[in-house]
Formats: sequence, C-alpha cells, structure tokens
Amino acid sequence: MLLCLFLILGTVFCMKGWGLVSVVFYVAGGAGAAAGIVFFILKKDPLLKTAFVLVCVAAIVLLTFIILNYTARLNELESNKEKIEALKKLIEDAGGWAMSVYVLVQILQVVILPLPAAVCYIPGTLIWGAGMATLLASIGVIIGALICYFLGRIFGRRIVEWIAGKETCDKYADYLGKRGKGLFVIMQILPFFPDDILCMIAGLTRMNFPFFLVTMLVVRPAIVAAYCYLGSGEIIPFSGWGIPVWIAIFAVCIVLAVLSFKYQDRFESWLRSKFVKDGKGDGSEKSEK
Repeated sequence: MLLCLFLILGTVFCMKGWGLVSVVFYVAGGAGAAAGIVFFILKKDPLLKTAFVLVCVAAIVLLTFIILNYTARLNELESNKEKIEALKKLIEDAGGWAMSVYVLVQILQVVILPLPAAVCYIPGTLIWGAGMATLLASIGVIIGALICYFLGRIFGRRIVEWIAGKETCDKYADYLGKRGKGLFVIMQILPFFPDDILCMIAGLTRMNFPFFLVTMLVVRPAIVAAYCYLGSGEIIPFSGWGIPVWIAIFAVCIVLAVLSFKYQDRFESWLRSKFVKDGKGDGSEKSEK
C-alpha cells in the first residue's frame, strides 16, 4: 500500500507534463492497491506476490524517471514529446551500456519479474528499431529461459512451488512429465500459459536439455519478433487505416483473454488428450529433490 501511495503521490508532484507516462503510473498505483486488497482478502498468495513484484518494478521505474527529471533536466522541457525524445537520446548515447541493461531486463522479466511482454520489448523497438530490439530481447529471454530450466533441474520442486504455487506446479508437472514435449511447444507458443514457469517445471521432468534448447531457440525469437515489428508500427501503422485494425486486434485479444480464463481447464484437457500419452515411460517425472 505504501508503494502504491508512492506511485500516486510521486506522479502528482514529480511527473508534471509527462502525459500518457503519468497515466501509466496512476493506473499502476490504483490497480496495484485494488489488486493487493482483493488478493489479500481472498488469500491468493501467488497472485499477491505477483502484484507486489509488479508494484515494486513500477516504483523503481518511477524513481528512475524522477531522478532523470532533475539530473538531466527533463522537467524543464515543455511537451511530452520533447521529454520522450530527450530520454531516448540519453539512452542512445549510453550505447553498449544501455543495450546490456536492456538484455538484463529481459533476463529478469523471465526469471523473477512477471512483466507483460509488450512492456519489455517495445521500448527497445522505439530506441534501436525492430531488428536490433528483436536480437537483444531474444538473447535475454533465451538466457532467462535457460536459467529457469536449471533452477528446476538443480533446486527441484521446492523452489518451483514457492514461485508458482503447489497447485500450478503439480498440474503442469503432470502434463509435461508424461511425454508432453508436443504440449510443451504448444504452450510456449500460445499466450494463455505461464511459459516462464513451464521452463522451470520442464527442469523437474526428464525433458532432455537439447530438446528444450532447440525449442527456445526457435519459439522465443519468433514471438519477440512479432511483438517488436508489430509494436514498431512498420507492419500496422498507428494512424490512418491502422487505427481500426488495432482496435479490432485489442478487441480480439480481450475476448480471447476472457475465454481463456473461463475455459482454460477445458482447453488444457483437450490439448493434453492430443499431445500427452498417459502412462509411465522415459518422460515420467524425476524424483523430487
């Protein structure tokens, strides 16, 4: 609650003239407080942890903006566009250091920060272009996925249950532990599944590392490229005919999100029936550590 209060008050007093950026922090503060109260009352510990981490990230980003506002004198610029262009130039001037930080952010968002993909990928697209952002982000997410795999492989079920919750760990370990390689690939592609958690759970099973690595090298860059090139406006512009197309895309995404939330168990059961062969075999789960 204190972090949410900081987000709101810090935006009021220190983020004047930032337009949409300020709105994002207001939303983060308000939504974080509401989510925290609801999840605390309902005793949804995994969701409460996720909300807390997201609010922490938002608070760190806001603090960074506030520091840059005064050290780089961004607050002296009048328009939102001028402030963003000045911030972009600061990052570009940082060169390799900025790129290294961008890769690190991608690693962290896979391993410990449950951030939306668009929030992580699109800023790089706006700074370096879609091609370079795809390369840098792909390096980061692949490294992060490998870290997740070896966290499960080395430290076992206990750490995965702490991060994802026992129910989630049990369910997906059962899916992937019964020759569910095809199911694993499908779940990595579709946006309705906790793909980063699945990487940890894959480490709990006897899924061999070469298969896991090839899957990451093929699937993750393709997904990152889709976000970066669409987010750049090169394929679908953010003006003219692109506006109704984007509205339609967002509407479809919202409908799919609602349907996936409502019917995810049925969908998972259907996928499991198609890709998983029940019974013991070489894909059965490893013994717990």
